[in-house]
Amino acid sequence: MLRLTPLLIALSMTACSKDSSQPNAQPEESLEKPELEAEIEQQFPFTPNKAFGAIYRCGRLGSQLDWYFLFTEDGRLQVLFTTDLHEDYVFEGSYTYQNDEIRLQMAGGADSPFPQGLDEASTVIMPKLGLVAAFATPQMICICQGHNLNAENPPQAEANYDCPTINVQAATDEDNAIELMHRSVPFEMVVPGSIFRQQDTYVDGLTNPLVRRAYGIYRLQGNRFYASFRLAQDLAEYAEPEQLPVAIQPGVPFEDHNLISGRIQNNYQELTVDQLSPESGPCQLR
Repeated sequence: MLRLTPLLIALSMTACSKDSSQPNAQPEESLEKPELEAEIEQQFPFTPNKAFGAIYRCGRLGSQLDWYFLFTEDGRLQVLFTTDLHEDYVFEGSYTYQNDEIRLQMAGGADSPFPQGLDEASTVIMPKLGLVAAFATPQMICICQGHNLNAENPPQAEANYDCPTINVQAATDEDNAIELMHRSVPFEMVVPGSIFRQQDTYVDGLTNPLVRRAYGIYRLQGNRFYASFRLAQDLAEYAEPEQLPVAIQPGVPFEDHNLISGRIQNNYQELTVDQLSPESGPCQLR
């Protein structure tokens, strides 16, 4: 997992192995289709000031840890983190979402990660995919890693799909994998509403492929799904710089598609991604 620092935060949870001389390029406009964004907005309207169930990965000022804030629909809040000594901690608190403001509260004490107590209110709330996709307080930035808004979840955790080889050229080809409901957060928790993509580009003459990976969230509408791997970058564009307590690393995880759609078929045995050459066939559950 990537570490968060007080000054730089890569909240899109990406990992990349490629030629460092080729920086992450912004996707071509034709690949990130505005009509797909419009379709998502239509399918998943956002209702503010409503309690919600979701988990966020957060970066806090002055901390090197990965913080996770878990919200439940009954107003409970859990703060989870793992120390550098690999010790896991969970602390209980509460939250409210009223008047377009999320307020986080937790008692203090010698054993609390917040000895003076926690009482922070949001300065930014970013709605995407019909939920609070990201928010910021004066002390931290939080990006959604999963949620409970999908009416149906895969019949198994870590549902991993192997996609057909695509973009076959004279000297290159591409292999993709998609995973639903991963376990990338502390304590091996299953995360509903989460999605992972790995893109391997094979180049003749190179021993290892160029690997790009990212985590995101997805929503379901019947058997059709929509997913975003660019929430951190959207937040950077959505909010004014002075509203964010830490900087967000520029760039996007994938050079082709960071907003995708598709269909889940055959009782979750197959998955088709509209942007990854669906004519080549569906991705198969492994």
